[in-house]
Amino acid sequence: MTLTTQRSGFRQPETEQLFKWMQAGESASIIGISGVGKSNLFNHLRSPQTQAAYLDNSEAITVVVRANFHYIPDFSDRSIYSLILEQLELLEGDADRLGLSAQDIEQISHYHEQLLDAKDDVLKVQRYFKLALRVLLGQSKRRLVFLFDQFDDVYQEAEARLFANLRGLREAYKYRISYLVFTRDMLPNLIELDQAREEFYELLASNIMGLKPYAKSDALSVLARVAERNQLTLTDELRDCLYGLAGGHAGLLRAALLGAAQDKLAGQLHQDGTAARLLKIPGVEMECEKLWRSLSTHEQRTLMAKAQAFGTAEDAAVVSQLQIKGLLTEGDTAVIFSPLFAQFVKTQEALWERPLFFDEPSRQVWVLGNPAPRLTQLEYKLFQRLYEQEGEVVEKDDLISAGWPNAKGGVSDEALIAAIARLRKKIEPNSKNPRFLQNVHNQGYMLQINDS
Repeated sequence: MTLTTQRSGFRQPETEQLFKWMQAGESASIIGISGVGKSNLFNHLRSPQTQAAYLDNSEAITVVVRANFHYIPDFSDRSIYSLILEQLELLEGDADRLGLSAQDIEQISHYHEQLLDAKDDVLKVQRYFKLALRVLLGQSKRRLVFLFDQFDDVYQEAEARLFANLRGLREAYKYRISYLVFTRDMLPNLIELDQAREEFYELLASNIMGLKPYAKSDALSVLARVAERNQLTLTDELRDCLYGLAGGHAGLLRAALLGAAQDKLAGQLHQDGTAARLLKIPGVEMECEKLWRSLSTHEQRTLMAKAQAFGTAEDAAVVSQLQIKGLLTEGDTAVIFSPLFAQFVKTQEALWERPLFFDEPSRQVWVLGNPAPRLTQLEYKLFQRLYEQEGEVVEKDDLISAGWPNAKGGVSDEALIAAIARLRKKIEPNSKNPRFLQNVHNQGYMLQINDS
């Protein structure tokens, strides 16, 4: 049983909307930046008290399961389905509330073991996963809501058939299965969509939610709990100043309070330059760094333009995306949500202005300050291997293994040459006179980023 430590009105607008989608059998895409308090929200959503408050009479037949893909060993179908079934087995503690028998849990565990024993037999893996879900849904009126956390890498790395199967399950059970997918970025920004991913995204596209920093009431509650745990004195003036500096971001609130206490700034937070002083404290700088690194280069460039008050790098679509995430305020004169984070942004290096820069989270390559065309899955795998060994020769066999890991009939040199040629067209200023991606005769290829 999951208990929430949050007050009853915690993230009320978001919680209310999420439960409306659950009751309607809808799926949704939820975007949350680093440190925004997703774990607190997950615990709140899974709490029996919260579900009783928001689900009315359907509470007893709604099964809410969180699968955190941060801990998954790989992105095979077997590993992904196994992680989900592990969470279903943990429902034993809520069995009475959900109308599940001990035999139901045992049957799910049995199918889980068979799934694991199936190893690389994809058809068997899918079959046992479906049979386990049938135990929950087949002869009952239950709804099953999946909270998929840290889903970015799954969406980028998993085989297309996974998304086709998830979509197929949704169609088989209609509005009795919902997927609430939590990511750091919009799903279409993560990868070039194939048909299966696009059809899965169609389930979510009508319901997009940005998890913005906390409203003031929730932010002040966070500060009170942190102060109590650390035996700190929290005056009204200190509380309000910290909220103003951190803009409601949970991670920044905690780091700023502890940093202010450590550096004895509690009585000076109203003075100019306090944000710069706080940023010299490792915990505060680290929290800003985590947030900064979770953003795409497009977003970083737009935020830097805002922080430094020049508009040349602003893109209306990126501004809108940053507003959804709560990093920019609403309205035509959008500004960075936190003076503390804005100060940090001002000090960052514009890495995208390097001759060749690779934004790994978004898989975007930047060439001479401009984004290159998006790489295909194959081009990305080849580029990633070259990037990992930048400045070294990567042999042809190594590149073939990276680009075609499941090829059973062998891959010809001609196929590799053609793929490299397509990659060059995207990352070279002049593909006929390569500057970055060099052919090393009779050996392989070398990526040389720091050219003269």
